[in-house]
Amino acid sequence: ETPGRVAIVSDIHGNLEALRIVLADLQAERCDRIVCLGDMVGGGEGNDEVVPLLRDEQAVTVLGNHDEYHDLALAEDVLEYLAGLPETITEGDAVFTHISPRAKKRKVNSTYEAWSVFEEVECRIVFVGHVHIPLVYGQRCEEAVSATVHPFEFNVPYSLDPSDRYLICVGAVGYPRDGINKIRYG
Repeated sequence: ETPGRVAIVSDIHGNLEALRIVLADLQAERCDRIVCLGDMVGGGEGNDEVVPLLRDEQAVTVLGNHDEYHDLALAEDVLEYLAGLPETITEGDAVFTHISPRAKKRKVNSTYEAWSVFEEVECRIVFVGHVHIPLVYGQRCEEAVSATVHPFEFNVPYSLDPSDRYLICVGAVGYPRDGINKIRYG
């Protein structure tokens, strides 16, 4: 069964305005489902609104570090929802998680750490959040103990080689960290 058009969002951090823009775009793009890679809360003013909005969209969601550890005064139903989120979701040959699917959670923002994920995790495609920067790593690499950084163009479809494995970070809906003040998702 084909999963249809799947949208990957991450690191909303209570940025309700940005999330509403994304959801409107996803509707225009006719996405069939949404996967959220965590950190729905923390940072913005819309924490109590962001979580129910994604829940109502039936987004498949994993727990982010800000969802788990925070000092926010959130509504009881929001707290209960966050407390029930899994750390990792595996669907077929894809895994979705916030920081890393490895036993030792380290931010995946280097070719070495991407290589470590490929060494430890069997899935063909790994989606992570947390770094707030869009990145695509491939397992196939000419250097030892490294992964390949795949360049891509924003808003241009990117084809994956069926014979390679990938680690993908789609960037952040709220608060990008790449010096470009744009909403990012895939």
